[in-house]
Amino acid sequence: MRPILTVLCSVAAVLLSACNRPAPDSALDGESAANYVERVLQEERVPGAAVGIWHRGEPVLLRGFGVTNVDNPHPVDGETLFKLASTSKAFTTAALGLLVEEGKLDWDGRVVDYLPNFRLADPWVTREFRVVDLLTHRSGLGPGAGDLMLWPQPNQYSRSDVLAGLAHLPITGSFRADYAYDNLLYIVAGELVAEISGLSYEDFVQQRLLARMGLDHCYAGPVPADARDNLADPHRLEDAADGEAKLVVDTPNLAGFEPIVLAAAGGMHCSAGDMLTWLRTLLDGGQIPGGERLLSTETRDRLWRPETLMPFSPERAERDGGHFYAYALGWRVQDMHGKKVIHHTGSLSGMYAWAAVVPEEDLALVVLMNRSAGAARQALIYGLLKPYLGAPERDWLAYFQDLYGAPTDAVEPEALAAPVGFTAVTESELTGRYRDPWFGDMEIAREGEQLRWRALKSPRLSGTLTPSGDGVWALYWDDRSLDADAWMTADRSETGNLLLTMQPKSRGIDFSYDFHDLRFEKVLPEKELDDSRATTALSAVAL
Repeated sequence: MRPILTVLCSVAAVLLSACNRPAPDSALDGESAANYVERVLQEERVPGAAVGIWHRGEPVLLRGFGVTNVDNPHPVDGETLFKLASTSKAFTTAALGLLVEEGKLDWDGRVVDYLPNFRLADPWVTREFRVVDLLTHRSGLGPGAGDLMLWPQPNQYSRSDVLAGLAHLPITGSFRADYAYDNLLYIVAGELVAEISGLSYEDFVQQRLLARMGLDHCYAGPVPADARDNLADPHRLEDAADGEAKLVVDTPNLAGFEPIVLAAAGGMHCSAGDMLTWLRTLLDGGQIPGGERLLSTETRDRLWRPETLMPFSPERAERDGGHFYAYALGWRVQDMHGKKVIHHTGSLSGMYAWAAVVPEEDLALVVLMNRSAGAARQALIYGLLKPYLGAPERDWLAYFQDLYGAPTDAVEPEALAAPVGFTAVTESELTGRYRDPWFGDMEIAREGEQLRWRALKSPRLSGTLTPSGDGVWALYWDDRSLDADAWMTADRSETGNLLLTMQPKSRGIDFSYDFHDLRFEKVLPEKELDDSRATTALSAVAL
């Protein structure tokens, strides 16, 4: 027994020394971190950001940079509210964790046992779908399936629409095998919280998580009127007449006074200071700074346990100094330079976020930005995190600028050729109302010299159709900030009714524009529908 005990003691000694070793010599101090943030924001033309760093029991940095709105400038500070986007997902999984602790929910319980109306296109998958499957991006749905019910905002879809629409989305991958990021199932998870707790998703998260941690600048639902003076607005770069790209406010922040559909998937607002408190609570095994316990360490560990392997290219492995990359429950987990990093990004139009913890270093970091600037966010992630991991020094801003291009560079996406081989359709036959089983209705109509396409429940999805061959039209959105023009193609159903499908017009369009999942069938007037049914019946008799 003594040799075994000796080995165990040696292992314990190594682990203890690892936990207690001093911070890497290259760890950032607050001034260096702030200078780096300012450089990134200036070069990448990000109007405002809030950044927080906590390391080994001490605050390193908690500061705002820039302004909340370029048209009505207000300095960003540590209490400024930003959209959390998909970093909201971790609050949703923590809410479910509390219900598991109370014995009201089981991670491996069948979703239909809690939500009888839950349906996917495959009946077997529906029956076997467990709570954990809502959270791990391995449902078999394609990337971003159904996201056109969530954005562009504002729109008129409800959570009931999302639940009903799931049954009509195609299963394109292997259940529990293929990673494909989704948002709709997190909305289902939020409805699960509401169904079991008897509170709305927003009220449960606000009362059971945010209020207990004392997060006075964090909201699961609408932002109160008295907190809106310190609210960051989303921005984008827009070409100006003089050729100089100009920062403009994108869509309004949409904090609204009513709950939004995507709250559980990406709808929260929070400050950098409160996000640091949240991350510190998780680092401390679920214990809130000050001593009260929010959730058990066992639950915290379950949230961070890898479930689904994610794509991990050789280039990323080399850049990260790692060997694996996986999705847990509302968190991504990977090894970087020998240390486990638990993190998540958040991306909405005009708003980017990132939150991360490194348990071995007792390190928490948060970055909140009010422009969708990929190079800036990546440069901040790597430039702020890597020094604490003992990684070799590198100019990460220069690296990602080379990878992404300068913020004012006009990046022309690779155009996709117009589809061919479709059904020729006259304009008089094309105009009218169409229905997709999950997206709902859209209309095509002649307006002056233009042929117009309009979604009835998503007003920003309105555009002009230009013929491009038999049964093919190019669809150009009026809102040019969408960067998501599409091809529309015509076909016919077995009964001869007109069917319209869509596909992106260029590569690189965000996967949330899931045009390929749309299948519009013309809604016939009642008399025409009766005639069509009669024709079908006569054909059947003739056969």
